[in-house]
Amino acid sequence: MSGAPVMAEARLPLLRDYRPEAPLVYGQGGWVNQGDFLAAAAALARQLPEGRHALNLCSDRYHFMLGFCAALLRGVTTLLPANRQAQTLAELVGEYPGAFALVDEPQATGCPQVAVARLACADPAPAQSPTVAAEALAVTAFTSGSTGRPLPNAKRWASLCGTARLLAGRFAAGPRPPAIVATVPCQHMYGLEMTAMMALQGRCRLHARHPFYPEDIAAALAECAAPRLLVTTPVHLRALIGARCALPPTDRVVSATAPLEPSLAAAMEACSGGAVQEIYGCTEAGSIATRWPAQGDEWQLLEGMALRPAPAGVEVIGPQLAQPVPLQDQLALLDGGRFRLLGRAADLINVGGKRASLADLNRRLLEVDGVEDAVVFVPDDGQRPAALVVSGLSERQISEQLARRIDPVLLPRPLRIVAQIPRNETGKVARADLLQALRRTGG
Repeated sequence: MSGAPVMAEARLPLLRDYRPEAPLVYGQGGWVNQGDFLAAAAALARQLPEGRHALNLCSDRYHFMLGFCAALLRGVTTLLPANRQAQTLAELVGEYPGAFALVDEPQATGCPQVAVARLACADPAPAQSPTVAAEALAVTAFTSGSTGRPLPNAKRWASLCGTARLLAGRFAAGPRPPAIVATVPCQHMYGLEMTAMMALQGRCRLHARHPFYPEDIAAALAECAAPRLLVTTPVHLRALIGARCALPPTDRVVSATAPLEPSLAAAMEACSGGAVQEIYGCTEAGSIATRWPAQGDEWQLLEGMALRPAPAGVEVIGPQLAQPVPLQDQLALLDGGRFRLLGRAADLINVGGKRASLADLNRRLLEVDGVEDAVVFVPDDGQRPAALVVSGLSERQISEQLARRIDPVLLPRPLRIVAQIPRNETGKVARADLLQALRRTGG
């Protein structure tokens, strides 16, 4: 399923393969079909205030999609913040004067708000899907801030449509596209591509809720008819396995935002009954490749995409990308659109002449029996790695076990026990939050 035709078209449909009576989003009150959804989006678009930017903070996926599509119809760019913290929102409002917020629950935003609700729209379903200019600036997404200040990345409608169609070719190519349940928010690029855009451009059905606890995830999956696709993160997978929660048969589980250990993937396959696959990508380029951890460590590029050497490493090109995008990771390029991920340049450290990867140190720390969650990072002094750990073990017990797995020179110091890791909704951690948590422990 090549994305090349997407870039060639001047306008692209808001809803691909439009069938008015087909179910689109499930939430309170049952399924909303495609025709009713488009009628409601058009009605909301008429109610939006003047402005060039909309800060979409809706948690419910139906509300998010309604606001997102209404903004597209009005030519308004949607801002996707790195998080919902008051300071982050205040900074965004300051950087984008005249912006308004789309919300489905009251919150402090510092700008005018539009309450998005499940509209009882009297408008008839349109005969065909409205279209949006391919070059329209649909989204400005912000990086997570894991390595510093969140940075903006502009996304045009053609690029979002192209990536969604490539992902659908990889994950939803069967005769009946799956129903998607997701634990990640639409405000993250991975969440946007694998939920809202898969519903709009990948012919998938979408569950509106944003389940967090294992029991809620299982309940949401049970409310959807097969085939089912769970879009999640390693943090949520670890919680699902730990809770021993019975899941309905789930045809496919997709994970991203952090490395997925093969042992965790295998445990989830035994729990769900379906394949557990992983997405590789970045905010700048979107989703790029996938792999099946239980089958090996090689990544397979999405159809039509390619990697090529660049002055600073490797860059990715694709039919949905307006220009090549340099990658921050070190890759070993193989034939047939395959590659191995060697690590991020900024992830490599040198302590006492010993080189190591922070990701590998983190993986080995998580393998310690009794460690529930952990993150390894380098504090501001830059001398050696530190670690925050959630565990019932003592710091000494963890260090002693970890010393059997890695060179003692590389042991995280300090290693501090905390009640929880300061993760955001996608399981990622911002450097500023890690440093603050370390300071609170006296590190």
